[in-house]
Amino acid sequence: MRERTRAITFCFMLLAAGLFVAVGCNRSTAPSGSAEPVAAASTVAVIHPQKLSLKRVVEQPGTIQAYEETVLFARVPGYVRLAYDKEGRIIHDYGRTIRGPKYDSSGAKIVEPGEVLAELVVPELVQRAKLKQANVRQAESDIEQAQKAVASAEANIAAEEAAVVEAKALYERWESESKRMAKLAEGGTVDPQTNLEARNQFKAADARVQSMQAAVRKAKADRDKAVADVQSMQARIDVAKADAAEAEAMLEYSKIRAPYDGVITSRKVASGDFVQPAGGQSDWLFKVVRLDPVRVVVAVPEVDAELVTEKSEVKLTVQALPGPSPTGTVARTSWALDAGSRTLHTEIDLPNKEGRLRPGMYVYAQITNQLLEQWTLPAAAVIKQDNTTACFLIESGKAIRTQLQVGRSDGQFVQVLKRQKQGSPTVWEDFNGGELVATRAAGLTDGQAIQFNPTANPSP
Repeated sequence: MRERTRAITFCFMLLAAGLFVAVGCNRSTAPSGSAEPVAAASTVAVIHPQKLSLKRVVEQPGTIQAYEETVLFARVPGYVRLAYDKEGRIIHDYGRTIRGPKYDSSGAKIVEPGEVLAELVVPELVQRAKLKQANVRQAESDIEQAQKAVASAEANIAAEEAAVVEAKALYERWESESKRMAKLAEGGTVDPQTNLEARNQFKAADARVQSMQAAVRKAKADRDKAVADVQSMQARIDVAKADAAEAEAMLEYSKIRAPYDGVITSRKVASGDFVQPAGGQSDWLFKVVRLDPVRVVVAVPEVDAELVTEKSEVKLTVQALPGPSPTGTVARTSWALDAGSRTLHTEIDLPNKEGRLRPGMYVYAQITNQLLEQWTLPAAAVIKQDNTTACFLIESGKAIRTQLQVGRSDGQFVQVLKRQKQGSPTVWEDFNGGELVATRAAGLTDGQAIQFNPTANPSP
């Protein structure tokens, strides 16, 4: 057994010695007094710059908010009266779906008011509205009486004008008779007394004409006054109706109505509470929200703010909800950045008919924007060193480190706007697409000898 172990050990020693000799014999040795050995040229893949329209994706967290949130206040003082179901529970309570007003086809006129959430008991407003309506009825009665006075004045004018006609006829008769009697009296046919009597009758007829004409003028003046009274009564009716409408409007404020279809998120009052017009922001009665659609609010950093515009495509991830990710477009932005956070307020509207999206939910937004076409290089071809960005142009079999002015990147490609002119550090020139650029800049050094990889050398 010992002899077998010794044999195995001796074999291992011979094997190790053989390996040592082999390694020593294959080691290259530089000639004495010579410089470092020259490294062989590196083989790299190259590419020409390409004009591409990149897609920039802005990824930011966001929050779902209600499309509208309204705080309802009391407009008139009164005692609260809530509605209850058959089991004695408050109908319009937390989480209750509410129905808002319905509008006509033009969207301007309400054809059906919103649902009443609570009512304020205000007896004095009810009585005031009744009084104003009574004033309207009284004014309408007064104008009816004034209109009858106008009709009576018109009839009186007609009667007086007829009397004038009759008086003028009598005037003409006695004028003619007076002239005839005067001639007869000159010839001695009639006595002077008869002539005088005819003359007096003529004067009386003339006076009657003047009296009847004055009566006509008075009747017309009465008619004009009656017409003015009608106009005054009409204005009084308008005032009475306006007062009545104001009273009705104030009485309508005693009903707290839903401003739109939505949900009650908070209720602050109970039946019997006395409320009055808000003295502060804390004196509210209900909080309601509109949930279809909802707003997704995202704060976009300043560096990406210029990329986000209306109609930008958005993909959203709602962590609290399973299923496919909702998609949409940017509906609006604040345009101006917030002075404190230096972010752009961005909103995306999402339909929410089923009510699955709730205010306060966390979302993750990916906003995609199509950039203008620009010369690009693969991201691996661009390096950053010492606060500069550069690539390696392949010229005369060498890698030439060239500084760049770059734009945006989509992770795979980088926009290259300008390149530094060789030998002129202050001169920048445009790419033309004919440049050869190493596809991988890492590990290369300025002036390094390069061999092309023919399979990765596309034509411009």
